[in-house]
Amino acid sequence: MDNELKENKNSSTDVESVVKITRKEFEDGSYEETRVEQVEGGFITTLCTRKKVNGEWEYKDEKSVSIEDPSKDNSTEGIANRLESIFKGLL
Repeated sequence: MDNELKENKNSSTDVESVVKITRKEFEDGSYEETRVEQVEGGFITTLCTRKKVNGEWEYKDEKSVSIEDPSKDNSTEGIANRLESIFKGLL
């Protein structure tokens, strides 16, 4: 499941952020969810993992910060598509 949300932060600067969510669900009810939030100056990635280990639920959240979009498609096809859209914009 992939979603893209625009959140309007209630702050004095009224900054809007874009959040992309990807979620993988498994048969036992566990899941991995990745949230990539675009903020001023970069991206904040949150990886939420919920899984059963020895019959007990384990919860883990990891956050990281990067300058480049970690959800960007860096395959040959993804790069070609971005270049094509840039060239179309120049014409």
